[in-house]
This record gives sequence, C-alpha cells and structure tokens, in this order.
Amino acid sequence: MVSQGTSGLSDARFRIAGFGSAYPSGTVTNHDLADQLGVDAEWIESRCGIQSRCVAAPGETTNSLAVTAAKKALARASSFQPDCLICATFTPEYRLCPSAPAIASSLGLGRIAAFDINAACSGGMVGLLTALSLIAAGTFERILLVASDTTTRHLAAGDVRTRVLFGDGAAALLLEGDPVCGISLRSWVSGSDGAGARFFHIPSGESAVSMHGRELFRFAVQTGSEILTAACSLAEISSSEVDCVLVHQANLRIIESLQGRTGIAPEKWLVNISGIGNTAAPSVLLTLVDLLNTRAPADGTRILVGAFGAGLTWCAAVLEWGVPHPGGREVSELCTESSFEMRMRCA
Repeated sequence: MVSQGTSGLSDARFRIAGFGSAYPSGTVTNHDLADQLGVDAEWIESRCGIQSRCVAAPGETTNSLAVTAAKKALARASSFQPDCLICATFTPEYRLCPSAPAIASSLGLGRIAAFDINAACSGGMVGLLTALSLIAAGTFERILLVASDTTTRHLAAGDVRTRVLFGDGAAALLLEGDPVCGISLRSWVSGSDGAGARFFHIPSGESAVSMHGRELFRFAVQTGSEILTAACSLAEISSSEVDCVLVHQANLRIIESLQGRTGIAPEKWLVNISGIGNTAAPSVLLTLVDLLNTRAPADGTRILVGAFGAGLTWCAAVLEWGVPHPGGREVSELCTESSFEMRMRCA
C-alpha cells in the first residue's frame, strides 16, 4: 500500500448532486455461453456467481454509455454546471485518445477540463479519490465523474475464462464540496504493483485479452482484504462499525472470501454481479448508484468502499454520510435538514 491517509482530504466534505447508470441493450446468459463454449451453465454460475451479463451491441460504445449515464445524473441536478469531467476507463473509444473530451462535447459542456484515468477495475474508485482531491484543493468546484468500459469488445470468442466474467456498463456522479453537512472521507488507501502487469493485458500484436485468473484471484483476495482492513484502521473504526460495504464486483467467490477474511457480516455487502457481470472501472460506482437508487443512507452511515484491478492497482476508502462539521451549534442547526433529499437536490 504505497499511499494511505486520514488527514487533508478527510477535512473536506462533499456531496453527490446527481447520479446515473447505463447498461447496453444486449444480455448474454449462462445458457447462451454454455452453448457457445461447450460448458455447463450451472458450472459457470458456481465459478463466478454470474447468471447473465450486459454486452454492448455494435452501436453501443464506451462513450455512448458514459453519455447516457451522465445525462441521467445531470437530469437530477439541472443547475449543476461541471467545470471538469473525469472519465475512468481502460477501454477508450479511440486508441491513443482520451474519451473524456468527446464525452464532454457530446453533453454540450463546452471546452471544460476533461481527462481520462486508467486504473483498470480500480478506475472508478481512483477517479472518485482524484475528483475529491481536486475539489478539496480548490482546483475545480464541480466535477462530473464518469466510469465506462466495454471490456467484452476485447475478449476472444472461445475464451471461457474471460467470456463468463465480463459485462459492459457506465456510471456517473456529480460531485461538489459541501463543507457544512457533506459526506466525509474518513480514510483512504491506494497503491499498485507493476510486477503483476501481465496478469491481465492484450499481448503486443494481438487483439484479445490474456488473463491469468488464478494469480488475479489470489491478488484480489489477499490485497482486497488488506486494504479494506487498513481503511477501517485508518478511520479508527472496527469492521463491525461499518454499515455497508461496496467492493469491485469481479467474482462472487472473491467477495465471499473477502467477507470471511474481514469478518464483516455478509448482509452488509451490496452485491449486484449476478445480472451484470464484471463491468471493470464502473463496477464500484454502479454499486454505489444502486445503493442510492434503493435507499437513502442515514446521517452517520459508514460505507467501506474498495476496488482492485489489473496493473496491478487498488484503492479503498471509508465514507461517512452527512455528519455535521464540528463548527458548533450554528452549524448543527444548519444540518437538521441534512436528509438524503437535501444533499441530493440541485444547488
């Protein structure tokens, strides 16, 4: 774990002014793959916990999915005008060219700052940490964070190891500072290990991904449990004090192993991999959007978030919802209305 911290960023607070998700129209079930790959449908589910995955059609792209998710987020906060767009992806629409500027253009955002982050399946989390750092530093006031991947475009048709795992999708968050009643970043952990770079990559001169599944599984379980535990320790809370856990949806067996290693009760983990597959960079953000769509985190809710991916990369954090800033009675009174609806409404 190269980088870890509890200060600086933890003093800043932010709010999610809007959120959205997008999935392609195509669905590939285990029975579809069983026919194509010559394996048993039940075996597929037993290996990864996935029953179906969303797959982009020819006209659906990394950029188009990102634009759809972003439009949904912006529709929730019509007055939100981002001054920066960050796109987390490792499947950009055009080689040697970032996706973010094209996404900003499609959204009619003008010539705002726009750039990509490639941290593979950790991309959404790394993008969130980057966005919050820029807001805390005063570099930007309002950031549109999108994460989008179309990994299925890069899989060999007959590769059972990858075809059963991956799906496509996109997520978007509108982020801005909220020093009074905002969400606080209690702790964060981030790092990398380039020695494992070849565990998931496209070999030179080829067009399809090569994946070392066993090595990646061991990495995800070992490093994933370490960073989740470290994030709790840095936030000075025990694992039992976590209210909800959102991790990269890579494989249900990995999630179950993390549950056992961290000792956090399974009912606290939000799992959505069954119907969408491993969506790579948007994975954690899509899980967060699912949470925000289904229930309002109460003030004081502690959410443990973690991701791990190719490269190798990892990132984890503890977010605490809506705890009043230690600014005395006047600030506390301002926060009496700090419900989910207040924090999510447009500025």
